[in-house]
Amino acid sequence: MRWPVRARCEGIDVAWFEAGRGDPLVLIHGLADDHRAWRRALPDLMLRHRVVLYDLRGHGETSLGAPDGTLGQLGRDLVALLDALDVQRADVAGFSLGGTIAMRAAIDRPDRVRGLVLVATSSRVGRAAADWYRQRVEMVERGDPRLRETLDRDTADVYAESPAELEEGLLIRRRSTANPRGYANACAAMAALNTAPLDPELPRITAPTLIVASDKDKHCPPKAAEIIAAGIQGSRLELVEGAGHPIPVEKPRELAISIASFLAEISSSPSGPSGHLPINGEDVGPSPSAAFGGTSP
Repeated sequence: MRWPVRARCEGIDVAWFEAGRGDPLVLIHGLADDHRAWRRALPDLMLRHRVVLYDLRGHGETSLGAPDGTLGQLGRDLVALLDALDVQRADVAGFSLGGTIAMRAAIDRPDRVRGLVLVATSSRVGRAAADWYRQRVEMVERGDPRLRETLDRDTADVYAESPAELEEGLLIRRRSTANPRGYANACAAMAALNTAPLDPELPRITAPTLIVASDKDKHCPPKAAEIIAAGIQGSRLELVEGAGHPIPVEKPRELAISIASFLAEISSSPSGPSGHLPINGEDVGPSPSAAFGGTSP
């Protein structure tokens, strides 16, 4: 694996990493995390792909620049990284917040996203979740001394189904949020999904899409995945059993196999995957009252 290389993108220095050979696959991490969110799944994914991982704006080793608190900017950062790496089209997999960024990029720049994988993510947040995000933004803005304690508590909540991973998760997330302004920027982008959800724009996504949800995810539950699947024509939805929110950590091999199989299928079939496989065999329309994206999109 090539360790931190920096690329100048959209006025920031993006720390990126790569491993493996093959068609490019970009992995995007979640809120308050860094590229290591994919650490358990990487060994299997790199067997067939040139895997590119990067730290989001203001997270980990990537600088903050002039953030505007929007998914649009975070999506442009991704496209700028592809430009810097001379990658014309890539498969993109996003976990949690990374999934919303991947959707934004696939909507805005369909010419750059060949295949799309959305893991434990949502296209909207409810009022309670939006308030949660805004509270974190306010804590950062006023320099609240309780911020670190709050973030550690949030991390423990994220790893509730995998306590053995908590210590490493805390180390990674503390380092990623050493400058909390990047975290606040991402929180602001997520809060905006309450009043401006991606739902109406999902039909614009033309890339073959795999959506992965887990049955014990309290932050982005299966219902959130169903809403995305209903909005993206021909998408495929898979449910991972026995996992909480951080599927790439808790079920890495199962996830990697699903991703590799899906990408191999769309590579061999001009028409893409065989179709949408909804939970319980039924399409489920959006629910205006849903409140998704609790603590770690």
